[in-house]
Amino acid sequence: MKQDFELIKIMLQTLADDENFYMLLDTFAKQIQEKTNAIDTFNDKFIGHFFLAKDSKLIEELGPCFFVGPQYSKPLPANRAKLRITSQGLHFLEALKNDGIFHKIKNFSINLAVDMGKDILTSLTCKSLGID
Repeated sequence: MKQDFELIKIMLQTLADDENFYMLLDTFAKQIQEKTNAIDTFNDKFIGHFFLAKDSKLIEELGPCFFVGPQYSKPLPANRAKLRITSQGLHFLEALKNDGIFHKIKNFSINLAVDMGKDILTSLTCKSLGID
């Protein structure tokens, strides 16, 4: 699967824009489907990027969001599952909003991009504040 940082950005922005500290998985998936014009709500691209964001600690499940294992042919959404954006997710979202940073990190693995994006954003912020 090829990483799609635009999709990660949409996912993080959707969670950040919600008024609650968590979002139901079904609601989240439907909003992502609408924003990306996807045919299926829980398509492989969505599920794959969900797990990439989770692995990178950009989002966190509040209880299991997907049932996985040998008994399932593919991840199965859990009933009433909830997730939230993490502080690292909020920081990475800010980095993704900066076009200069986005273009520098878009070809790296997600873990490296998260670290580099945060470092570049911190450096730019420090320079703009006159902090060395």
